[in-house]
Amino acid sequence: MYKVWGRIRKNNKIIKDMVVPCDLAGQSREDCLHYCIQQICYEFDLQRPVWFPKNQREYEEFRLVTFNQDNFMETVNFDALEIEVIEDE
Repeated sequence: MYKVWGRIRKNNKIIKDMVVPCDLAGQSREDCLHYCIQQICYEFDLQRPVWFPKNQREYEEFRLVTFNQDNFMETVNFDALEIEVIEDE
């Protein structure tokens, strides 16, 4: 099991954040990640961001994905939505 930390940044400050545990039995790691992103977006009242190949590379390399205005269809009033996977030890 792991957790996903979602945070909204504006002017280099975290203005909202939350942690979502990912414990979907029988689901793939990627399905769990997308479920957590959906939960974070619901809580922050955002549409789900568009997942580009750049985001996939960030996830695979750093386990940290940054979404900016280019990832959203509607205008957002923040600089970035960051999603970070927190591994349980």
